[in-house]
Amino acid sequence: MVLTLLLGCEKDVTPAPKTILTGSIINPTDSLLTIVGSDHFRDTIKVDTNGKFRDTLDLMPGSYLLSYGKLFWRVYTENGYELDISFNTKRFNETLAYKGIGGNENTYVFAKLQKQRTEMGLREEAMNIINDSSLIQLETLREQALLFLEQNSTLLPSFKTLEKRNIGYGYLLDLKRLQKRDTIKNVTGLNKEIEVLERELTYDNAMDFLFSSSYRRLVEDYYRDLAKSSALANGRDQDIAYLQSILKNGNDTIKNSLAFDFAKYGITYTNDLEAFYELYVEIATNAHYKKVVAEDYEILRKVAKGAPSPNFENYENYLGGKTSLSDLEGSYLFIDVWATWCGPCRYEIPYLKKLEEKYHGKNIRFVSISIDRHKDRDKWKEMVKSKELGGVQLLADSDWESSFVKSYLIKGIPRFIILDPKGNIIDANSPTPSSGELEAIFDEFEL
Repeated sequence: MVLTLLLGCEKDVTPAPKTILTGSIINPTDSLLTIVGSDHFRDTIKVDTNGKFRDTLDLMPGSYLLSYGKLFWRVYTENGYELDISFNTKRFNETLAYKGIGGNENTYVFAKLQKQRTEMGLREEAMNIINDSSLIQLETLREQALLFLEQNSTLLPSFKTLEKRNIGYGYLLDLKRLQKRDTIKNVTGLNKEIEVLERELTYDNAMDFLFSSSYRRLVEDYYRDLAKSSALANGRDQDIAYLQSILKNGNDTIKNSLAFDFAKYGITYTNDLEAFYELYVEIATNAHYKKVVAEDYEILRKVAKGAPSPNFENYENYLGGKTSLSDLEGSYLFIDVWATWCGPCRYEIPYLKKLEEKYHGKNIRFVSISIDRHKDRDKWKEMVKSKELGGVQLLADSDWESSFVKSYLIKGIPRFIILDPKGNIIDANSPTPSSGELEAIFDEFEL
């Protein structure tokens, strides 16, 4: 009797639904299908030699980018979907087909994107003529999009509701883009239309944030604008002001996403690491995101002002031989991490050369570390020669994976670093040569 009662009281636990993706590819060209989502989500699905694939994924609702070989396309999916995808790699647009739960919705998504491509010219025309017909043309495109949605009668009502709002968000983005171009206020009623739509807009709708890239962009722009105003009014750094602004959002999904998206790269460039990280921890509730940012924080603590610089050893020197950081001690060092393929890096070259000329013969050495791949070594040597680059020209041992680059958590270039004669860090994220700020910094040194 006791056993019967115990069994009768057991709770029936139903496993949470997942996303099931299956499919078949005619003329397969690769063994992997890649799926990429927002907030740096990325996964791969194995494709067998016959072009068949199947995987079960735990996905947030939203738009995902699928890529297979040179093919890229967007799908909408969420847990509970059982989506079957088929196509021929040689005739992708004509053969892409969906079946199963979510099939109708993704057939619509693909057709809508194809339709939008044909309308790009009309949208750009509206942005360029900048008169009253611009607004009329954008309104017409919105109405056509809504009509196209209504004509797809097989879509789930919940999807149609989200998509209807998504079309409205896209329209508002178009209007705001037109507003930036309409510098002389030539479009009658444009500002009023934007004001009306923005009054109806809230910035804490998690489902819209996950579903609509347009809504996500509107939310991001809103908090960026708040941060700019706050930074100017209160004299604080804009990155700190941005985190303080999103802290006020009442939705954890949106707060976590915005904060992680920003901190993943922003923490590398902040002028106040401790304040930045403290604010991020106050915002974040997602354990995985917090772990990733915490790891970056610990790396950056080690390259704070006054700490010994991470070392590099035996980098190839353009003039011949190998050079290590220890070989350069005794002088102030201005280190430029760059690459030949980097446009912003090349932009800084004339300004860097002027600095080198001004401080020639002083106790400061200019060190340029290229993170070009070794297969591009000849391109590096050719640019050093053709641009007549001075200073110490070095080639890193393993491009982005070089320990020196990773120790400074360099995620974008150019990156400039200043060290004192003992090899201690003065600034791990120095102003650029083109900023005009370096002369005042250098002049404080005893050169």
